[in-house]
Amino acid sequence: MSTTWIIIIGVIAAAILLAFLLAVANFSGDRFLEKYKEFDKIEAYCELTLLEYFEYLNHKYFDNKIAIVQISNLAGDAYSKGKLFLSGNTLSTQSLASYTIVSHELGHALQDKEGNKLKMLSRLRKTVRLLGYLFLPSIIAGGVLSIIGQNLLIPGIALLAFAVLIFMSSLFIKLITISIEKDASKKGLGFLKEVLRDEGQVKQCKRFLNDAKLTYWGDFLRVILGWTGLSRKTKLFN
Repeated sequence: MSTTWIIIIGVIAAAILLAFLLAVANFSGDRFLEKYKEFDKIEAYCELTLLEYFEYLNHKYFDNKIAIVQISNLAGDAYSKGKLFLSGNTLSTQSLASYTIVSHELGHALQDKEGNKLKMLSRLRKTVRLLGYLFLPSIIAGGVLSIIGQNLLIPGIALLAFAVLIFMSSLFIKLITISIEKDASKKGLGFLKEVLRDEGQVKQCKRFLNDAKLTYWGDFLRVILGWTGLSRKTKLFN
């Protein structure tokens, strides 16, 4: 095979890979919302109502220390400091989506109980968010000093390297977030296996959680592919 053909095949393969990564970056959130609406219509085969399910897990694993706070934001469910923030829609249905969401957020609660993963991530986010205020100034100042040159070249390169370090720290935090979300989903599936009568529904919940995890990979890729101008915007230091 000639060098020309190798280059052509390489360019085509790179273009296909870039298109795939851009699709994940741009449409993973839309896909999750579609799946959310789909799973919100499927009734869970469980002898416990959603609130009974929560109370069962709260008593068994958390000594009834977890509280529920209702929010209005659809699909904005979250866990923080001993509280489950659940949308009115999640609380009002007995769907697979609701059971899966509660299970995943209680997975975070179990992480909080067993160790310092969530606290560590929160501290890292605050630190990098503060450093983020220096990101653009470091790039601008470093670029100017590097262009001026002479005795200012080394300080300029040092500032640019500092900006790169801040950027890499942000990416590192996003990867840690993905790992923590994956672990919470694994714990959540363990909860679901205790009460769901249909193994097929447990597999459906796993697919739903994988779609949710894909949104975090999409956020990571939006940062990586921001230079293309083809990906949606995202917050670098969040």
